[in-house]
Amino acid sequence: MTSPFGRAALALDLLPLGVRKWEFASLLEDATLMERMTQDVLDQVVSQLQLAPSSALTTELVKGALQSADEELRRLEALDGSIVTIFDGAALYPGRLRECYRGPLFMEVLGDPAAVLREAIAVVGTRKPTSEGIRTASDLAAQLAEAGLVITSGLAYGIDKAAHLGCLHAGGATVAVLGSGIDCIYPGTHEPLARDIAASAGAVVSEYHLGTQPTPYTFPQRNRIISGLSLGVLVVEAAKGSGSLLTAGFALEQNREVFAVPGSIYSNQHVGTNALIRNGAKLVQSVQDVLEELPSFASKAPQQELAALVSGLDQKLVVAVESGCTSVDSLCDALSVSPAHLLSTLTNLEIRGIVARIGPDKFVLVQKRRQ
Repeated sequence: MTSPFGRAALALDLLPLGVRKWEFASLLEDATLMERMTQDVLDQVVSQLQLAPSSALTTELVKGALQSADEELRRLEALDGSIVTIFDGAALYPGRLRECYRGPLFMEVLGDPAAVLREAIAVVGTRKPTSEGIRTASDLAAQLAEAGLVITSGLAYGIDKAAHLGCLHAGGATVAVLGSGIDCIYPGTHEPLARDIAASAGAVVSEYHLGTQPTPYTFPQRNRIISGLSLGVLVVEAAKGSGSLLTAGFALEQNREVFAVPGSIYSNQHVGTNALIRNGAKLVQSVQDVLEELPSFASKAPQQELAALVSGLDQKLVVAVESGCTSVDSLCDALSVSPAHLLSTLTNLEIRGIVARIGPDKFVLVQKRRQ
């Protein structure tokens, strides 16, 4: 699934255009024009961009950029990587990313490029989480993955790592967006994790050329891709000024959902998340708080789980709840099981999004059982 326009996109990004490269791309009739550029056509494009003097951009510069692109594509192939570009159609380039302001001209990919096309949710947060934050990020990522969502994050220490691992442990696919080239995994200690992501139907992606080292400027830029690939952004623990708050900001600009896990007013790790909730982010206490804002998954995931309940206490419990037994005592009587056994089963079903707790001693079915 490597783009046939990788050479053109890489070359365009190498030209001395700065932020005008997106305008240049929009003026090309098609990407192949880059490879057969004449000075007359180049002058015409430069004139439309109102760049002066026009001699600052020459066909020799274009030729040199194309040669550099060829070398990069050879290196990318040696890494068993691929590339998708803004010149591609919906079969390769994510539609959600195309909607974003200045979406990446290209993304280099380790792993499965199809992972960036699937419906996803971002799980991000502080690099210095509490143990509770790590558990929360891991559990929520796992449950969201079980619902069928790809988990996007930034491969950073802390919450990002916990989200990636939680997704992988649940057998889901996760996308790690880098602030460096895909051959410069940062932090270096996460190289094994990056390999696991790429080998597990997920992807490690970057809009930066091979050899690009991370800088304080590349991380904020990559955050717009994390949110841009996703239906929404879930923030788990974020101090004041945390980079994950930038991701939430991009999500708002991109008309994405923003979710946040609340925390103690005395904890620095929750200053940012509590502020997000105060300013309108959806408060998240369970995976259902996220899924109910994503209707296609709020209905689909529980149905898939219920369809898999073919025997055992799980199915009997679902039938009992559906028939009106909603308290622990009534369920214990109806099923002839101990409270400990029942609560264990209920917790499992709650985690899987099949039942929800609506009181200290009351449960309801999230999705009606298929007849």
